[in-house]
Amino acid sequence: MLAGFRIYALRSESGGCLKICVLAQRVPYPPNKGEKLRSYHQIRRLVELGHQVEVYSLTESAQDQEDARALAQQLNVRVVTERLSARWKRYLWALLHNQPLSVGAFYTSAMQKHVARLLADSSVDVMLLTASSLGFYVFNATPNPNCAKVLLDFMDVDSDKWRQYAERANWPLTWVYQRESSGIRWLEQRANQSFAATFLIAQDEVSLFHSKVSHAKPVQVLGNGMAFDDFYPPEKAPDHTRPHFLFTGVMDYKPNVDAVVWFVQACWPSVKAALPGAVFTIAGMNPGNEVKALAQDPSIQVTGFVDDILPYFHNATVFVAPFRIARGVQNKVLQAAACGVPIVTTSMGAEGIGFAHSDCMTIVDDADGFAEACIKSCENRTQSLEMAQCALQQLTETYSWEQQLRPLEEALAEL
Repeated sequence: MLAGFRIYALRSESGGCLKICVLAQRVPYPPNKGEKLRSYHQIRRLVELGHQVEVYSLTESAQDQEDARALAQQLNVRVVTERLSARWKRYLWALLHNQPLSVGAFYTSAMQKHVARLLADSSVDVMLLTASSLGFYVFNATPNPNCAKVLLDFMDVDSDKWRQYAERANWPLTWVYQRESSGIRWLEQRANQSFAATFLIAQDEVSLFHSKVSHAKPVQVLGNGMAFDDFYPPEKAPDHTRPHFLFTGVMDYKPNVDAVVWFVQACWPSVKAALPGAVFTIAGMNPGNEVKALAQDPSIQVTGFVDDILPYFHNATVFVAPFRIARGVQNKVLQAAACGVPIVTTSMGAEGIGFAHSDCMTIVDDADGFAEACIKSCENRTQSLEMAQCALQQLTETYSWEQQLRPLEEALAEL
C-alpha cells in the first residue's frame, strides 16, 4: 500500500456486474452539499445495481478519514484515501507544472500511481471521475491510458464559472480566474474528445458546453435527484408568527457569498420596511468575515455549521436564491421545493430546474423586483403556498435519484 493511503471496508468480490472505480476530489460523505450529495447517490445507485464499487478520494483532515470509514460501512464499498499536502504546496506545484490551480488542489503523486495502475488493470471495467480537474490524472498516466473505460461527470461547466469570476474580479484575481478558465476549458475539451461518456447536470449546461467548449461528442444530462421522504412533510408545524427568509449553503463559496451580500445590501432594507419583524437566516458552514458582518443587523442570523438543515427549511416562510454567479443546478432550490417552501430566485438560481416557471416559483433578477416578490410571498400566503405545492408535485414526479441516474446506467450498459 502506498504511503499516506488508508483503505476501509472491503466489499465482497462476488455478485458485482462491473468493477467500477470512482475517483472523487473529496470523500462523498456525509451527503450534505452539492458535489458530495451527487457523488454519494451515484455510488449508492451503482451498489444497488449490483456493481462492485471502489472509491478513491483525497483527504485533508482527520474528519475526512472518519467520513471515509462511515461511507465504507454505510454503502459496503472499498474506500481508499490519500492525504493532501499543504494547500500552498499544491498551488505551487500547479504553477510550476503550468496546470490549473483546480488540478493542483487535488493532485498527489501517490494518487497518480493508483490511477495509472487502475487504468492498466484489466480487472477494472470502468473509472468514473466526478470532476473535470480529475481528468488530469488520466491524461498524465503512463503508459498511454485506456480512455475507453473512463466516464467523467463534469457536473457543471466549470470553465464558465471561472469566466464569471473573472468578469467580477479586480487585478490580479482577474488574471488568476482567466487562467483557470482557460486551463479547465482545455481539460473539458480533451475529456469530451477522449472519454467514453461525459455528463452535465442539466440541459442548459449541455447547450452551453457545446456552444462554448466542445461539440466533439454529445454530452449527456445526468441530473440530481431528491430523497423526498427525508424532506416532507415537516415533523412539526412551522412558526410563521413573523416572516422567516432562508438561504443555505457553504458560506465560503464565492457564488453563495455574492448572493447573500447582494440580497442584504440591495433587497433586505425594502423587505424589512414592508414586513416588520422579518428575519433572514443564512445557514451553512464556513462563513467568512464578510458574511459574518451581515449579522450586525439584528434581523439577520448567520448560523455557521448546523447538524441538521431540515428544521431551518421547515421553519422558513420563503427560501431565497439570489444568485448572480452560478453554474448548474442549485441543490438548495430543489431542497426548498422538497420541503414545500415558497421560492424566490433569480434566473441563475433557477437554471436547469425543470419546473422553474411562474406556476411553481417566482423568478426575478432586479433588486427592486426581487424584494417585491419576497414581500408578496409573505403577504399572499395562499398563492405562495399553492406555488410551493406545484413545485413539490413536479419535483416528486421527475426528480427521484433512480430516474435522474438512468443515463449513467445506460452508459455503463454500452461499454
